[in-house]
Amino acid sequence: MKNISTKLIAKIGILSALVIILSLSPLGFIPIGAIRVTTVHIPIIIIALTEGPLVSLFVGFIFGLFSFCQHLLGVSPLSFMFINPFVSVLPRAMIGIISYFSYKFIKKYTDNILTVIIPSILGTLVNTFGVLFFAYIFCAEQIYDVLKINPAKFLIGIALSNGVAEIIASAFLVPLIVKKLLKKQIPQD
Repeated sequence: MKNISTKLIAKIGILSALVIILSLSPLGFIPIGAIRVTTVHIPIIIIALTEGPLVSLFVGFIFGLFSFCQHLLGVSPLSFMFINPFVSVLPRAMIGIISYFSYKFIKKYTDNILTVIIPSILGTLVNTFGVLFFAYIFCAEQIYDVLKINPAKFLIGIALSNGVAEIIASAFLVPLIVKKLLKKQIPQD
C-alpha cells in the first residue's frame, strides 16, 4: 500500500465528508411520494470515473460504515437490516469498483455517452440491488416479523419503485457532471 500518499488520504477524507453531508441532508434521500430516492451513491460513481477505484472504494466504504452507524441508533423501523455490514457496507464499497471497471471495459470499445451511462446504471444497481439482496438473505425473517408482509414482495417493491428512480437520476446526472470533470480524459489508476 505504498501508493497511498498524504494527498490521496486528504482526497478520500474530503470526498467522504461530502458523502456524509449528503447522507445527512434531504438531497441524499429525496422523498417522492411513498419512496425515498437515494442519491448518495451518485458522488461515489463520479469519484470512480474521475479518481479511480481506490478512492471510490474507500469513499463507498465510508458511506456504508456511516449508514451502519446511523442505523445503530434505530433511525427507521428497518434499521435492523442495516446493522448487518453485508447489507450496509459491502454493496456501498462495491459501487465505485463496479462503476470504474465497467467504465474501463466499455471505454475500450466505444467513446460516447454510453461509456458513462452504463457504469452509472451498474453502480446504481450494485447499491440498490446489493442492499436489497443481502437484506433478503440475512433479514427476511425479521422483515416478516416487523412488517407482517412477504419479505420478497416487499423488497422487490422497493427495488422497482426506488431502483428505477435511482437509475434514471444516476443515468442523467453522472454524465453531466463527469463530462465537465473528465474533459474526455481517462481516470488515473
